[in-house]
Amino acid sequence: MKVAQQIVGVNQRLGNTAVPNMQGTTRYIYDSQEMVSSSNQTLTFFQGVSARTFPLSNISNNRFEVGESLAIQGISITFRLATIAALSESLETSPVSGTNAFTNTFLFNFYIGNQRVIKDLDLQYSKYLLGESKAAASINNVFHLETPIVIPPQIEFYATVRITSSSNVNVRRFYLGLFGQGTLLNTKSTY
Repeated sequence: MKVAQQIVGVNQRLGNTAVPNMQGTTRYIYDSQEMVSSSNQTLTFFQGVSARTFPLSNISNNRFEVGESLAIQGISITFRLATIAALSESLETSPVSGTNAFTNTFLFNFYIGNQRVIKDLDLQYSKYLLGESKAAASINNVFHLETPIVIPPQIEFYATVRITSSSNVNVRRFYLGLFGQGTLLNTKSTY
């Protein structure tokens, strides 16, 4: 089944029959959380996102507006290091190797409408076993889903990442991104 068909099917089952007339798009949404160095912790993303402005998050609500949806085709994890000066901050894109390596796990759970749709997916090790990322060491911070997960409009969503003790004390902020095909409200015609 094509991703567009999956978006339409999920929305139609929820009574939203107008989705085939919406504008197709590619979306990348992200949120970030401050980390506590060297301790086990669970970070919650997308809940309370209205309190975090850009560049800490690029959405202002954890539910899409009417006509908007997203078929999550991948998950990205990125870190901001504490040692980088405020004006020249950069994102570390290799969280599982080198000097910024984590020694344990990132257990990812994803919820749509308080229903868990992804359970305890280990983003650190699973990406080498599943999905398109298994052979792509150069993009080891991206996990591609075998089956896209559709977030329909007007339904709250959030994610948790349980992190076991980290050997890295320099990581200060954890960014979690979701990307894939989606829809935007279209009151006229598609382009």
